[in-house]
This record gives sequence, structure tokens and C-alpha cells, in this order.
Amino acid sequence: MNILESFTISFRALLSNKLRAALTMLGIVIGVGAVIGMLALGNGFQGFLNSQFDQLGIGTVYVAPFIDTNRIDVAQTASLTSADARAIMQPGRAPAVQSLAIEWSDDLQVIADGQRSTYSVRAVSPSFFVISPQPLAAGRLLTPADDESRARVAVIGKLVAEKLFGTREAAVGQRLSLNGVQFDVVGVLASKEGAVSIGADPAEAIFVSYETGISRLFRNQTSDRVNVSFMTVKAVDRSQVDAAVRQVTEVLRGEHRLTYQDNDFTIINPEQFAAQASAVIGAFNAFLGIVAGISLLVGGIGIMNIMLVSVTERTREIGLRKAVGARRSDILMQFLIEALVLCLIGSGVGILLGYLLSFAGTWILVSVFQAEGAQASVQLGNVLLASGIAAAIGVAFGFFPALTAARLNPIDALRTE
Repeated sequence: MNILESFTISFRALLSNKLRAALTMLGIVIGVGAVIGMLALGNGFQGFLNSQFDQLGIGTVYVAPFIDTNRIDVAQTASLTSADARAIMQPGRAPAVQSLAIEWSDDLQVIADGQRSTYSVRAVSPSFFVISPQPLAAGRLLTPADDESRARVAVIGKLVAEKLFGTREAAVGQRLSLNGVQFDVVGVLASKEGAVSIGADPAEAIFVSYETGISRLFRNQTSDRVNVSFMTVKAVDRSQVDAAVRQVTEVLRGEHRLTYQDNDFTIINPEQFAAQASAVIGAFNAFLGIVAGISLLVGGIGIMNIMLVSVTERTREIGLRKAVGARRSDILMQFLIEALVLCLIGSGVGILLGYLLSFAGTWILVSVFQAEGAQASVQLGNVLLASGIAAAIGVAFGFFPALTAARLNPIDALRTE
């Protein structure tokens, strides 16, 4: 008996018991669909997280005046100043650093066209818009000249412009009051709401030059030890991030005259968080794969049970075939192929189910978790893995029933009613 004939006989046997075959394949369908769908969901969420971290800037780290009070000497206080930024940018002190921006921010009362609101006001150095590019909807960005002259000009987020002045275009040239100080609006950002950023959402923030903000708005909030909320440091390239972190740490410890003490500042590296998030997602994917694999195992047990029933029902058929010359290997191959066909058909339907689950997963990520732009993606490797496992289960769990059939004595089989 050749392989093609064995497949033909297997299909006929399955078609003669359509409902039983469908119920037998159900475990394989659910298992394969779960493996593909759940891994697609995990891949989609992983891609979303990676894109979010990438928005923080490739090769960019952040320095903040934060200390861990549970670990650090209680006598120590946080320190980070604009003088520290100038020290880092001195030639030769931190060669792995390409550029640097500083910021001080706080919520202030804003008055425009008689409307009184509260918004986050971010005093940033002009290099901020170079390190963290922001799309511009109208007008211009802040310039070094604005910072040097302490000009009373502001760039506002699109939601601020729409609420205070109606449209983004109408906002340019208008005047607003920040804690009683008049500023002219020279630009409006087009950043979408919820854009990833260290600090307040750019769409709902007001930006002024750093020197203007420190001298005119925040001089009562800063001190000689802390006049920078965040320092954004961009490395020469992504491979130099670790070197930049080491060099910035050395410069700041030297400027703060730290010897044995812990750092009185904190360096935040988004790539470390991305690596940690990837590890968590990887573990989550592995867990989903194990759970789905259990479904495949249960489906395999179901196949073995049904194949044993099939052997019992077809005992006379097996005896007749042996009587006319069928070998043990022919009978073994026939029932193995029948189990394999069950699994292959089940895995085919399961693949379709997996794609449906991936579409549902995309909807869940976007609608439920608000992960805009997330896309649950089915990978060929996962499809092949799930199908391969299903085929292996078909052979493994079909072997015992097939062996039982092959070992039947033809005389005893023919006597069976």
C-alpha cells in the first residue's frame, strides 16, 4: 500500500464519521489557534512598547535631581544645575555626549482672551527641540537668541492653542499671561495628544526658553543646588550610550564633589527599561505558549482515544486486510496517517482561528489598552511551530492505536462481531 492510497483511505474513514472527526480535531484547532493568536498578541504588544521607547529618543538618556532616600545617606540632598550642563559640554570631559538640553517645568496659571486655565509650562534650552524633535503646526520654534535675550516668547501645544485661541493658526501672534508675565506666541506644535515624552504631554504644554523661565517665572522655585528638572543627554550614537552614562556620572560627581557618597542625581536610560520590558513580554509569551501547548496535549489525548475506538470498530476490516496480504507496516502506516490527517486538518483550521484571534488582539490593544498603532502580528515561525507540534502530536498519540491495530491477529480479528 503506497502513501497516497493510505491518505485516501484515511480521508474516507474521516468522512464516514464527520461529527466525531470534527469533535476530535477541536482540541487541535483550539490549541493551534491559541498558540498563534496569543503569540501574535504578545508580538504586537512588544512592538508597541518598542515604538514607545523609541519615541523617547534612540541613544538618549535623562538626568534628574532625584535620590533614593531609602538607600542614600539621609544627610545628602539632590543636586542638578545648569552649571553641571555646561561642565558636561566642556570639550574633552564627556566625548561620548553629542548634545544636551536642560529643562525646568511646573504648572502655572495661564490667562488668554479672558480665559483662565492652568497648564504645564516647560522652560527648555533651545537644543531641546533638536534632541527631541517636535512637529511644528504653525510659526517657529524657540531659538538660541530667545534664550540669550530672555525674550518673552512661547511655543504652545496644539491642544492649548485650540482651547485658548480656537485654531492653531490663529494662536501665532497672540499674547498670553503666565503668572502675570506677558508672552507672545511664536509657534504651535503639532504633536499628537498622548505622545511619549519625559515631562508633560507636549500637546498640552507651553514652552518658553530656559533663561526666560528661570529669570521671570521660576526664580522663587529654584535654588543653588537644583535649577534643572530634567537634563536630556544625547550620545554620539546608540553604541556610545553606556560610555555617555559613565562620563556624565564622572563629571557630575566631580562637580558635586562626591567621593565615597552615593550619587545625588539619577540617570534614566530608556534602553534599560526597554530591555526589562522585552524580558517581561518574552516571559509572558512563553507562558501563553505553555498554556496553548497544554491545549494541544489535550487534543492529542482526544485523538488517541478516538483512534482506539476506531481500531475497535474496524477490527474485522483490519483482519480482512491482513488475510489478503496486508503487512503490519501497512496497517501501522494507515492508522498513523489517519491520526496525522486529523492533526493537519485541525492545524489548518487552527491557523485560520489564530489569524482571527490576532485581528481581535489588535482591536483589544487599541481599544482596551489604548495602545494606538499596536498591531498583533502573526509570524511564520509561530505558524510552523504550532503546525509542527500538532503533526508531532498526531504521530505520537496515534502511534499506540496504530500499533494496536498492526498487532491484531487476523483470525481473531475476523471472528470479531
